[in-house]
Amino acid sequence: MKESGAWKALANGDRATPVVLAVDFDTTGRPEATFAALAGTMNRPEPIWHTLPPAPGSPEASTGAGYVEHWIRDLAAERAPVKAVLGFCAGSVYAAALADRIAAWQDPPLVVIFDPELLNSQILMWQFQKVSGFMAGTLSAAEIAEARRIGQQAFEYSTGPVDLKDRLITLMHDFGDPALARAGLDATRRAELFGVFSGFLGYLALASELDPRERWREAVAFSSNTPLSGLNAMRANGVEVAVAKEVHCPVEHAGMLADRRLAEAVAELLDN
Repeated sequence: MKESGAWKALANGDRATPVVLAVDFDTTGRPEATFAALAGTMNRPEPIWHTLPPAPGSPEASTGAGYVEHWIRDLAAERAPVKAVLGFCAGSVYAAALADRIAAWQDPPLVVIFDPELLNSQILMWQFQKVSGFMAGTLSAAEIAEARRIGQQAFEYSTGPVDLKDRLITLMHDFGDPALARAGLDATRRAELFGVFSGFLGYLALASELDPRERWREAVAFSSNTPLSGLNAMRANGVEVAVAKEVHCPVEHAGMLADRRLAEAVAELLDN
């Protein structure tokens, strides 16, 4: 495989070795550790490739299946041998879909998921609350309260995650653009930030169109000790999801992919 608009290399590895794929929404400044940290710690012989999102506004960026098609196209054309597909949070949903497609030309790859999530409107609202909190230095307390009030209305009246995503993007632009302008960001930088925010919400919301649970039955899941993340959160909400094996990690959600013990456990899976 070569770097393209769908994939970037985290580790070049031995090109004669089946690849490991990693699915996540990676952006500069995010608080959670990334697959780049995991790849660096493992120092594996396999090439490790990371997803890149489809272009904003493209047909592929409009559906969950479109995201999968964006990523699978080069793989399918080359019939690239895949050892494993890794997914973090919402990426676990897309990882399952990719594994389903890869199974068309080889034995199903190993699926390894980290604090997997089944996407719903509550998760989108949580992300919106996080972003609005980040703007506390540029929005007044009254503005933040008003944005959250309107956001709650959007949640109550939306028809599902995709509809809520559209409402929240509009809301964040209405409140966030003036705030960022007051903070001194020019129009180009503001557009970049809102592009990332919109892309992230789209990535999350469109994952709700896919059902990963059948493939997850064959997956190895790593769970952090954060109660409101992954399988921990699902159980707390009465949702039971079956996986082939669950590995409990004494590490917070945000630091999972940078944890050396977790990296050693993943490397052991890849060796088997």
